[in-house]
Amino acid sequence: MFRGRFEYTIDAKGRLSIPARFREALRARGDERVMVTNYFESCLVAYPLDVWRTIEDELGRLSMFRREVRTFQRFFIASAVELSLDKQGRILVPPALRGYASLEHDIVLLGLVNKFEIWSRARWEEELSFDEGSLNEAARVLAELDLKI
Repeated sequence: MFRGRFEYTIDAKGRLSIPARFREALRARGDERVMVTNYFESCLVAYPLDVWRTIEDELGRLSMFRREVRTFQRFFIASAVELSLDKQGRILVPPALRGYASLEHDIVLLGLVNKFEIWSRARWEEELSFDEGSLNEAARVLAELDLKI
């Protein structure tokens, strides 16, 4: 399980340290590899391989005749890269993904239960500057989903 927020740096070669807690969560699943791809709000998302396989299965069931499905698959699936942790607990983020998410130096990793997001710190700070109305709208949608939190 991934949770928490961690601030790191990415080096010029694109190597990014993964928090020890996240590495332990991957080890507990029996595989330290992650699938990393484009995500919403110009960040990246990393999934353990078992979770990724479920996502691919679900997306594979959608009709290829729907333009929205094809568009999303091109954005999400076609950009996905399988990455392994090196001996120092780092992943090597490819240039195309670094460019999409503007990952240059200061990075924020967010644990979100079955995945973690990778943000440039500047983009994350912009995202955090949303207004209270947006948070209230999110609460309204969650209430409609009948979540008990």
